[in-house]
Amino acid sequence: MPRVAILGAGIAGLTCGWLLKKRGVEPVVLERQPSPGGLARSFEWHGFPCDFAAHRLFTSDETVLQQLLQLVPMGRHVRRSRVFLRNRWLRDPLDAFELGLHLPPVDSLQLLLSYVLRPRHLKDESFEHFCIKRYGRKLYELFFRPYTERLFGIPGREISVLWAQQKVRLANPLDSLRENTKTKFNYFYYPRRGGYGAIAGSLYREIEDLVKLEATVLGLAHNDERITGIRYAYRGDEYDQPVDEVISTLPLTITGRMLGETLSLRYRKVEAVYLWINRPQVTDFHWLYFVDQGIALNRLVEFKNMSAEGVPPDTSVLCAEVTRELADPVESVIDDITKAGLVRRDEVLDTMVVREEFAYPVYDQGYENTLQAAQKALGHFQNLHLVGRAAEFKHREVDDNFAAASFTVDQMIQGWGKMPIARKEAQIPGSSASGPKRVCAVILAHDNYADTRECLESLLASRYSKLEVILVDNGSSDGTAQMAGGEFPGIRIIETGSNMNVPAGYNIGFRKALDEGADYILMLNNDTTLAPDMVDQLVAAGEEDPKVGILMPRVLVYGSQNRIWSIGGRYRLFPPSILLTEKDEALAEVPRLIEYAPSCGLLIHRRAFETVGLFDPGYLFWYDDWDFSERVRAHGLRMRYVPDARMWHKVSRTTKGPKSPFFWQTYAASAVRFYRRHGRPVWISLPVHLGYLMLREFVWKGNWAFWRSFRQGLRDGFATPLGSLPEPLPPERGQTR
Repeated sequence: MPRVAILGAGIAGLTCGWLLKKRGVEPVVLERQPSPGGLARSFEWHGFPCDFAAHRLFTSDETVLQQLLQLVPMGRHVRRSRVFLRNRWLRDPLDAFELGLHLPPVDSLQLLLSYVLRPRHLKDESFEHFCIKRYGRKLYELFFRPYTERLFGIPGREISVLWAQQKVRLANPLDSLRENTKTKFNYFYYPRRGGYGAIAGSLYREIEDLVKLEATVLGLAHNDERITGIRYAYRGDEYDQPVDEVISTLPLTITGRMLGETLSLRYRKVEAVYLWINRPQVTDFHWLYFVDQGIALNRLVEFKNMSAEGVPPDTSVLCAEVTRELADPVESVIDDITKAGLVRRDEVLDTMVVREEFAYPVYDQGYENTLQAAQKALGHFQNLHLVGRAAEFKHREVDDNFAAASFTVDQMIQGWGKMPIARKEAQIPGSSASGPKRVCAVILAHDNYADTRECLESLLASRYSKLEVILVDNGSSDGTAQMAGGEFPGIRIIETGSNMNVPAGYNIGFRKALDEGADYILMLNNDTTLAPDMVDQLVAAGEEDPKVGILMPRVLVYGSQNRIWSIGGRYRLFPPSILLTEKDEALAEVPRLIEYAPSCGLLIHRRAFETVGLFDPGYLFWYDDWDFSERVRAHGLRMRYVPDARMWHKVSRTTKGPKSPFFWQTYAASAVRFYRRHGRPVWISLPVHLGYLMLREFVWKGNWAFWRSFRQGLRDGFATPLGSLPEPLPPERGQTR
């Protein structure tokens, strides 16, 4: 087994260790602090989980998101933040038009003239030039300059243009039609319990036996091409450890110094000032940004607004991020927030300051050249890998570090030529070719525990010998997760923490099962029951077809013996529609290929996910299975109906069916999304199909009571960006498509 050392147990280091352990490699992780997590750690203070400064999780990388949601139950929040400027609270991102309305007339006129007369000839040579060229000097001096100069401690003309390209943002009327980005996102995720550090905590618990806390790296032994060993102090003794690979998440300057290189890169400290407030809640915002010159703090977060679960109800904790060098940061912060009208001095019960020296890489002019020189100087060490914010000298969030760690581990293992084998199951996570295939049932539940229990009972009565069960509790409020865990101790339960959309909830379970080597995923609604031989019948049919992607059983109406609910969907050219089912009794007895597979109960071969990716999380709960079916067929995989496999479905228990305004709104939004994505050509198919839907549902069937909900859904469908299709999942080693 290769000897791997990881320097630092922040998110990047913990993720590398976790991923390596999953691959059968056991690294040693060295962390100087007494607790893991680095800048993404949390701690308890006055009964509140407190993060170091302000954090949030937003990522457009669906693979990273699903892995993180597997680790920690999180809530999905619609972003609420404000900017404090000229003694007024304005929207964030800043809307220049709104700002103009709140400024004195003279300043508003200057803002407009400055924009009209802005020097478009300026070259993008600095942060200052970038902003003035695009927005005018007045807005630069008023808004962009004070905050950014306070952040880095240097003039705007000395700040790299790269920072402007990454971080400068203003509100735009078209923002709602565009994709969420790192600078403009309208939602984010945050752990339900334990603060943001719950992510690091979950990773740490997975590899706790490999992590040495309060271990100080003293030096790196090396020759011209490789690092050969690490010297570190731990519990009063010093150790020398030979290494084959080193992953450093330490500040780049520290790693360079230990390898004999002096790197002229600078980091900016952060002092996190914590205030315990004698009030149930100070604001209802997630972040408050302070822009004006002379202000001490950069931004303020109230942890109770991130998650109020299990925290004291009568008090609250604020955290102010301070980068300025101040003699008394606590007093300065209190002075600023009292002047802003947020709290009174007599409401401050206690204070605390936590300082981190290497919080922000300073993007000064020319730092790119310095960074390239540093990378070149350290790049000749073939077994050194730099991962994370401080090590790569890049402004990274947790999801960025997670993705970078995944990439590094993959590259490292590819460089070894083959996966090191610590034990047989680490080599091939899936089942052997000669034995029964591993099937993992993934059930999504939201309340209605009686249905979930009946589903689990029928599933566990299955005759199939190699069946595992994952129950994804999608934010139930009736104690589903706790009751299921008590009654069915053999199943695994994942709590999403909030009521996510249906495909996103399923994706969490799918990803978990696939990561652990399942050959097939049995996708089940919680309002279904199964015949004891259903899984056997589906697997047998799947093993006969090397190009199968989805297998569908005969779905019957719950409470009946033979009444068909669906035996596969198909497209009808006129009137244009996707038919949910065929009710021809003779056709129900015939094994055949189908066009669409409704997702109340499906057996999905892992090759489908490795070919087309997971379900599209942009749907709420309707048309997501049609979308997946389209993608599976488009990639040449087959969908088979297996008549001897039987199950029963209690229809629309959670969504309340077509008598619910929520149903109609979702139905319309999902239809728009589907035809925007798959209509051929979209400018014909979309209006034709929507026109037929409206004619059928509101003229012929008379559902006028739900017209407003349907119309709102149409608006939602057009306003929501499509985003990119889910990426295919990489095959597990030893698995074939």
